[in-house]
Amino acid sequence: MIFELDGGRIRVMGTLHLLPPGRQLPPWVRSAYDWSEAVFVEHSASDFLRLAQPEALPVEQQASAGLLKRLRDIAGPSPMALERMHRGAAVVMALASRLSGRPGADMALHDWAQQDGKPFGYVEQASEVLAVLDGIAESDWLEGIAAELARPQTSAQQLQGFYDAWRKGRLEQIAEASEQGLLSRPAIRQRMLLERNRAWAARYAAPQQRCLIAVGAAHLVGAGSFLETLAQASGGGMRRIV
Repeated sequence: MIFELDGGRIRVMGTLHLLPPGRQLPPWVRSAYDWSEAVFVEHSASDFLRLAQPEALPVEQQASAGLLKRLRDIAGPSPMALERMHRGAAVVMALASRLSGRPGADMALHDWAQQDGKPFGYVEQASEVLAVLDGIAESDWLEGIAAELARPQTSAQQLQGFYDAWRKGRLEQIAEASEQGLLSRPAIRQRMLLERNRAWAARYAAPQQRCLIAVGAAHLVGAGSFLETLAQASGGGMRRIV
């Protein structure tokens, strides 16, 4: 899942943040990295976790008692202090706790860049992600959680199915999967995908070196995708490489 913007200076790669147990990265991830002179992924996961648990959390950013109970039921026994987290971060972390696997393409790109001394950065700050999540109403989160838990497949089956579609570059399957569960709620989809796509596109319309921008595969499909908004911001076209 690699696309190139007209001019040959930007390639966009869809990533999978978590790999199912025992699964490997497809070879095109390394090929995309080798082509690049600089690499950018979504945001720093460590910064996100640090900022998600501030010493003092404003009441309007806290999860209600009802939402916290729902999240604790989902997460089960967990060292996460969900009550100390921003509301949206608590939802994301509780749902993520249902998945087991190993770090995906983002971490591999980070490690390779560190080893090679290649410029590495982020398309957004962790604080911006928290602001996006804080902008989603609790009622929408509750509806999104219900939709996520109503999916017929187990979390492991969902991750394996998404991995298979991602590895084989099957955009229609990725689009279908990305319209289910949490992202089936229009308000959540608007904030978590579409608004971020537009913000990223505005920042990378005219790079001076060969940049690989690696973002979650769900950002590359459907109306308002990052591919679409980046092409519009740059005034160019987009072609598929892999």
